[in-house]
Formats: sequence, C-alpha cells, structure tokens
Amino acid sequence: MNDVTTQLTATNWDDLYFYGLTKSPLSEVGLNQNMVQALIGMVGATASVSTGALINPKYMFNQKGTTPWVVMYALVTMKQPELLDEVFNGAAAAFVPNQAIEPIFIDHINWPSDMLANYDIELEGFNVFILPFMVPNTSRYNLTLSQSMKAPDGSLEIFGVGKFDENKPEDVLTSIQDALVFIKMHRQDVWGK
Repeated sequence: MNDVTTQLTATNWDDLYFYGLTKSPLSEVGLNQNMVQALIGMVGATASVSTGALINPKYMFNQKGTTPWVVMYALVTMKQPELLDEVFNGAAAAFVPNQAIEPIFIDHINWPSDMLANYDIELEGFNVFILPFMVPNTSRYNLTLSQSMKAPDGSLEIFGVGKFDENKPEDVLTSIQDALVFIKMHRQDVWGK
C-alpha cells in the first residue's frame, strides 16, 4: 500500500460543522457515530473524521486557540495514522469519542471580547451548538439543507451546515446569528414566543 499518511497535513481537510439548538446541557446530548454518519451523509460526504461532541461556539477555541478540527486531526494522527489515510482515500470514516473532545471545549472563551460582543448567538432556554467534522478537501459535499433536521427524540434540532475558515472564524458566529434571527421571526414552534 502506498503510504500517504506521512504526507497528509491538516490543510488536506475541509473543516465543516452543523449548527443547531438543544434545550439540554450539551454534554448530555452528544451523538453516537451512527447518528453523526447519517447527518454527514445528508450533505453528500462519504468519508469523514467526526465526533458526536456538541460544542458551544463561544468555546470553540481552547486556551491555546486550538479548534476542535485540529484536535480531531491530531488525535487520529497520533492514535491511528493509517486510518487517516484510509479516510482521505474515501475508504473509511473515523470517529473521535465525545469524551476526548468535550472537556477541551467546555468553558474557555478565546474569542476577542469585542468581536464576540458583535454577535447575538444565544436564544433564551436553549443551548446553541456546533458539531464539527472534517472531510478530505477533494470531497464533494453540499452545504445547503432544504430544511432543519430534528432528532427523533426531540433532543436537538440542526438548522444548517457551514465550512469553517480559519481566516474568517467569525463566519461561524454570523451563520448562527442569522439562523437565530430566522427562528425568532419564523419558527415560533421552536422557541414558543
């Protein structure tokens, strides 16, 4: 087998995320691998590195400024580098356990306070989240959801999917803010006002 693993870097991946709402604490709603793979399949991606850990976007940079995508890449590279190669070649999917991600992105705000203050990314009674995943940058995928996706048990609802750009990280905040404006104006069924 051709060893491509040593040639892959974090730049060989597109960092994507779902965003949505839940009434429960984020640590109580984590998704399992089958659920995450089903969601990723809905955007047309077949190979991915993912987690079921839901992350509050305020905390998506840890104390060192590292994102969940970098952490997922590093963990798979350290633990199973051959799996990363298989994922990149479209032959597999990797799942990073929720407990490996959640504690890293739980309570530290590393956004510049003036930048974060420009966005309203909260909805009373709900916890806003992102669900990060990575696909090979050679992948085809669709970042448009025709409608929101609600978990069968009602524990969460996903409103969109986006691509994280480390040069414009605030685009995550813009996407979430836009979704919340839409929910407040058109989805009284979600927030009940």
